[in-house]
Amino acid sequence: MAQTLQMEIPNFGNSILECLNEQRLQGLYCDVSVVVKGHAFKAHRAVLAASSSYFRDLFNSSKSAVVELPAAALPT
Repeated sequence: MAQTLQMEIPNFGNSILECLNEQRLQGLYCDVSVVVKGHAFKAHRAVLAASSSYFRDLFNSSKSAVVELPAAALPT
């Protein structure tokens, strides 16, 4: 029978988010650009989809590497 190994990594959630943000700032492993009012922001598709149903639905229907947000989606 297979054994299960369980380990605890303190502050894992914060550490992984900090690492992903640092990668994004360096342009590493970014797989989508979000364009807002002509400005492009590199991002991780998985992070956007995990944190937003809007992006999750968008990425399920499109595999484009560039996403331009419509003016209606922007705050006034």
